[in-house]
Amino acid sequence: MPRVSVVLPVYNVAAHIQQTIESLLRQTFTDFELLVLDDCSTDDTVGKVSALADPRLRLIRNPRNLGRAGTDNAALPHVQGEYIAKMDGDDMCHPERLARQVAFLDQHPEVNIVGSFMQNFGASTFLNRYPAQPDDSKVLTLFTLPTGNPSMMMRASLFKEQGMHYDATLRQTEDYDFCARYIRQLRIATIQAPLIEYRVPARTQKHAILSERESVSDVVREQLLRAWGIPFTARELHVYNTIAMLERPSGSVTLAEAAAWLQKLVAYNEQQPLFEPAALRRGVGERWFEVCFTYQQPRLRGLAQYYRSPLASYWQPTAKQRLSLALRALRGF
Repeated sequence: MPRVSVVLPVYNVAAHIQQTIESLLRQTFTDFELLVLDDCSTDDTVGKVSALADPRLRLIRNPRNLGRAGTDNAALPHVQGEYIAKMDGDDMCHPERLARQVAFLDQHPEVNIVGSFMQNFGASTFLNRYPAQPDDSKVLTLFTLPTGNPSMMMRASLFKEQGMHYDATLRQTEDYDFCARYIRQLRIATIQAPLIEYRVPARTQKHAILSERESVSDVVREQLLRAWGIPFTARELHVYNTIAMLERPSGSVTLAEAAAWLQKLVAYNEQQPLFEPAALRRGVGERWFEVCFTYQQPRLRGLAQYYRSPLASYWQPTAKQRLSLALRALRGF
């Protein structure tokens, strides 16, 4: 049996799939199977995959279009490996990706998912960074994905023995829903290196998809709060979702409201612990910095509010980050 099963759902990625698969077949770690699940593509994706001859590659065709979550679930009966590596049909991975992740999971039995940084290419050159340690990753799940989905390597036992699954009703954001629903069971770490190259198309090409992802993410966060048991008002939920999706306009959300909500999370965790307390303080402190950096206030008021709040002591930005915050505030003076 192979040690790793790479699960690669594909749909209409004929232009990129050969490059993606070749990046997997060039891995220095070779003890893996590659399960390519075609979700009823209407272009030449199947033809491109079929032309690649390698004994580790298996092409599986869905009888009907299932979406990403349904296809991930459909892959499970075919998985033979101890570990499952996720991958997207238009991304590429570093030659050492599988080797480094297998070594990490072998050495850290307390971790059940390991991801990596992801280097954007195409319409963006941003480097997606995630926390190294599971306690910090768990806190990040309050706001967004704790590690990059296409970079994940997971223990197959999560699905085969613990019965975890993706919500097949979701066409988008099934990865975030998975991490949030199983937040108490998952221990997620991230290798602090970009082992995935993540293709970013122009935003105009994915506007509808991004909009759906945002709305589903709002629901996921609300369900997470309800599962934790923290009380909240409609206004607090609006504040929470706004500061979780920092690309959104702040609208009428004030920095005082953001600070109050973040402090409420810390206080409630003392009564009903879900997060390691020091990790939660670090996480909300970093989010407070990001909120103040993103939603600038006139006449240096945002800078003053940042430093006046106790949240500023929870997480220490670098000297470069403090300088960036000050310069950004001065530009809005």
